Amino acid sequence: MRVVIVAAPLSARSGVYRSTVELVEAARGRGLDWRALIGIRRDAAGTPPTACDGITERQVNAHGVAVTAEIRHMAAPFLDEADIVITMVPQSDLAIASSRGHRPWRHVSWVRGLPWPARGEQSRPRSFLLRAAARWSLARADAVWATTPLLRDEISSVARAVVVPAGTPHAPRLHDGSDCGPLVFAGRLSPEKNPGMLISLVRATGHPAVLHGDGPLATSLRHDAPADVSWAGWSDSRDVWRSTGIFICPSFREAFGRSAVEAASAGLPSILSDRTGVARQLIRDPDLAARFVLPPTALDSWLAATDALITSAPLRKRLSEHLSANARHLTTDASLDAALCAATELRRRNA
Repeated sequence: MRVVIVAAPLSARSGVYRSTVELVEAARGRGLDWRALIGIRRDAAGTPPTACDGITERQVNAHGVAVTAEIRHMAAPFLDEADIVITMVPQSDLAIASSRGHRPWRHVSWVRGLPWPARGEQSRPRSFLLRAAARWSLARADAVWATTPLLRDEISSVARAVVVPAGTPHAPRLHDGSDCGPLVFAGRLSPEKNPGMLISLVRATGHPAVLHGDGPLATSLRHDAPADVSWAGWSDSRDVWRSTGIFICPSFREAFGRSAVEAASAGLPSILSDRTGVARQLIRDPDLAARFVLPPTALDSWLAATDALITSAPLRKRLSEHLSANARHLTTDASLDAALCAATELRRRNA
């Protein structure tokens, strides 16, 4: 089974980029014929990995409607070599859906995030057009996969998706919660990630914090932040989790939650928004979930959870162990296994 992943355009070498590379590396490590075409913006943040067999990276220049044609042209040589084409972002969904013709390959849209703007993020006409485009492209796909049950439910009005989880590379547990460390945020500094919650927690508790990432809110956050906030910018994930800390993921919209899985794997006690896709997979204990899976606007609850973890080493240790154990089920290899199972079922149904 020859599989080609198309992920374009990407504006950073972060979540989708890394997942695409890791999936191809894991598949080819098993002797499977997987490859990927990644279309990247000229000014994309992040450093490309060393040469990876099966990965082709191309620059994407077009914007707006024209980007669909550029992706379609870029992908054409790869499609002839595929049995299954997996798209990872809405523009790729649209490009591949519109290039179907009578080609023998099957198209899977592996939805990694909400494929249209959330309420209030874009103008109503633009949101309507993007939602209509997503509805059309997902309807033309042979299968739609969603990375979490939360995301599956969010797109249920336009597509019937099956859950095929995402994952991160297996990583050793580095911490057991004995030491408290600073509050830690890792992600894009944009409204949907709600980084202002971290600033509010530092201001209220006086506890130091480290913020990893960059984005459109960086300037305003720096202006408002107390001196106890350290700014690390985009960091290699291996460096982010080496130090102890309490991970904070307060997103309004986090379809999967790669940083949450990485933090849990490392053993960092974590407080997660209930809009984080993996929150209920990482914190399964009802008592812990009630205390540490919280609505992103409930500042008092976040303050109570933060104070509890700062002051109680036994609670940090309990949460660290629970998170680390559950993160072992959310690895790249587990994601690849689920994708192979779903792809095999798709080919069986269409035989």
